[in-house]
Amino acid sequence: MSADDAPRLSRRGFMNTGLGTVSLAGVAAACGSGSGRNDSLEAGNAAAAVSDLADTVLAAFRTHRLVGIGEVHHLQEHHDLLDRLLTDPRLPEVVDDIVVEFGNAHYQDTIDRFIAGQVVDNADLRLAWRNTTQSPAETWDQPVYEEFFRAVRAANWALPAGKRMRVLLGDPPLDWSKITTASQLEAVLAQRDSYPAALIEKQVLAKGRKALLCYGMAHLFHPVSQLHLPPNLVSLIEQRTGEQTYTIADLVPLAGDPGGLATKLSAYPRSTVIPTAGTWLGSFDAGLAAQLFVSGRHGELVNPYCGVPLRSVIDDGLYEGQPADLTASCWNPAIFLDLEYWQELHRRNALQGNPVSLDSYRQDQPARFPLKKVPPSAECGQSAPAT
Repeated sequence: MSADDAPRLSRRGFMNTGLGTVSLAGVAAACGSGSGRNDSLEAGNAAAAVSDLADTVLAAFRTHRLVGIGEVHHLQEHHDLLDRLLTDPRLPEVVDDIVVEFGNAHYQDTIDRFIAGQVVDNADLRLAWRNTTQSPAETWDQPVYEEFFRAVRAANWALPAGKRMRVLLGDPPLDWSKITTASQLEAVLAQRDSYPAALIEKQVLAKGRKALLCYGMAHLFHPVSQLHLPPNLVSLIEQRTGEQTYTIADLVPLAGDPGGLATKLSAYPRSTVIPTAGTWLGSFDAGLAAQLFVSGRHGELVNPYCGVPLRSVIDDGLYEGQPADLTASCWNPAIFLDLEYWQELHRRNALQGNPVSLDSYRQDQPARFPLKKVPPSAECGQSAPAT
């Protein structure tokens, strides 16, 4: 992809298209480039190199102060493994803070009290995830996100105050009651990566602490300079502090399994981490695994990562299972019978041009995780490869 042909878009445009899940809500969505690595290992003989998530994260913290786990949003298996990690008794020995995408920093005091084991009413607690910049397309009402906060609270339960992990809410502080125009919202949306980058610089790195970053995977990709994409969370941290993030990301094949990712992964046990250094996975086309499409020059969706080796954007891949075995975390439709909440979601939707079909929120959703469909313009045979 040449500099002239590369898609250029605002950070909001990048994140809103790039992190979209295939849910009915319509939203989903590092240590160098790894150039010069040996890619001779094939799937069969690379199996000895894999490990589980907890062991991988603990090992990464020996050499990095920041470790990111990039999710495909709403994937139940991802959060099953994340819960196992959060309750591993070894984790508080290496992690001071956990920075999350699915929480509005306006409610940091509420989450601090809850995570510390204090009494917090449910009505107050859920505001932290319901009122982010992504509402109403993403309300984070899927149960895995509330369960995350409760899992950290449980992990902290028996620990002395100095050993407890803190959860830092990475979505920019936003008071929806004061948002009455689209331009007001745009100003906050523009901070979706810059705000948490500054937060990590001040609250984590400047204090000599270590943090686990839980975000949609595109926020955590290592930068590829020739793609001319807006800087994401990881690249902003590196620009500001020089600190590199170790990135682990979900391996969820696209619909139709272009490139045969699911077939290659079938040789591995579920819930394993596969390194990109020196393996077939590192050479795999990131455009067939990145779950990221952006607007091109003429408004069509293109795939900027076509032709980019996966080792350039992540350090490890997290394999949770074959497509037919993956499940979605689905909200309870009864949540949206709350008239006050329902009216507020409609207000927010109208403010943004009604992009979301809210009626689907009151319907039960299939348990099987829906794979992202690739538009013809974003197929790697159509999108120009990176150069």
